[in-house]
Amino acid sequence: MPAAFPLVLLLLYGFARSKAVSSARTGVKPRVAWVCAPIINIKYGSEALRKAGYFSRTVVFGTSAITDRPDFDLYRYDLVALYRRFPLTLVIEPYIAFLHLLVHFDVFHFFYDGGILLNTPYAFLELQILRRFGKKVVVMPYGGDVHVLSQMRNPVYKFGQLYHYGRFAVPGMRFRMRRIEYFSTHADCCVGSAAFDSLYRWDLLPVSYLAIDTALFRAPADYRYESDGMNAPVRVAHTPNHRIIKGTEYIAAAIERLKSEGFQVEFLLLENLKNTEVRRVLEHCDVLVELLVSGYGLSGIEGMALAKPVVSNFQGDTSALKYYSYLDECPIVRADFESIYDKLKWLIQNPDVRRELGEKGRRYAEKYHSYASQQIIWDQVYRKIWHGEEVDLMLLFHPLLGRYASLYQQHIATAAN
Repeated sequence: MPAAFPLVLLLLYGFARSKAVSSARTGVKPRVAWVCAPIINIKYGSEALRKAGYFSRTVVFGTSAITDRPDFDLYRYDLVALYRRFPLTLVIEPYIAFLHLLVHFDVFHFFYDGGILLNTPYAFLELQILRRFGKKVVVMPYGGDVHVLSQMRNPVYKFGQLYHYGRFAVPGMRFRMRRIEYFSTHADCCVGSAAFDSLYRWDLLPVSYLAIDTALFRAPADYRYESDGMNAPVRVAHTPNHRIIKGTEYIAAAIERLKSEGFQVEFLLLENLKNTEVRRVLEHCDVLVELLVSGYGLSGIEGMALAKPVVSNFQGDTSALKYYSYLDECPIVRADFESIYDKLKWLIQNPDVRRELGEKGRRYAEKYHSYASQQIIWDQVYRKIWHGEEVDLMLLFHPLLGRYASLYQQHIATAAN
């Protein structure tokens, strides 16, 4: 069967159906689909939009080591199961899934590694097809989708990538570069992040667009900032998914050194655990160490939301984030492989500092990584790409202009009423 045949038939049907069910753009919220790597953050983004009145669903290929089946709304095989009565379903499975999404959604959130048509002859036509039907696309990096070895300016990060993914990284490099170029050319909005070595373009530059349900992440009422490593143990948590990239051995060595000096330190190494299990442990830790090569990830956000001091790294040129985003507000303690011992010792000895940093971290997480922040950010994006309003996304987080701060205060005031 020619590759074009199933898609042509389905698109003809889809054209008629989408005309019948598409949303009017003026004054109507777009229907949003988050497709399709099983990254836990899309669950939070979609939930945030639903709370704001959007029809929003996550659609993924499968689960990951840290996610469960109920974390996401739809799986591609769920979409295909709706049409099992048709012949040749397996042959046209991705096209059926694509058609379903085309009919039922208006705005698509993709990662740079592709959408529903990824493994078809139309992988590099998906966005053009969506555009022909009046759909809009937001593309966001999550990590592995934009890791291109030849573009990495940080040799430590490059070493970690080669260690963990060497046999895949080099052969897949050209494909990732092609995907990045493709999405940068055809997406309606490209979202940047702290690690943007390989990104060709961004229209919105948060330090990180990741978010969580901060209502679920709160320090327990009985938690106390009293231990100084001498009067009681200090619990240091670390959540590596890639030990070499996150410097796990250097963290462990620093803790062993502190123990040899008489400090009571418990090292909580949290690996291959479900997100719910990690949260339970982090609630009763005293310090969370991420120590990524650049920026912070979901674990760091969870730590800040739980009012824990977080230690991480910001190697490389962060001037764009400093001058045009909110990096200077970030309360994360910055350390690298060499300074991790000194920073940990300082935090262990000073419970009052931990309390202050924890309180600042909680406020920071609420402001920039909560459901409220997601509702503000995506509302601004949809105003521009779906409703056609004049919205300057590039300067949304400019620290001197204060646009995001103003929107956040308005949002909080409205929610309070």
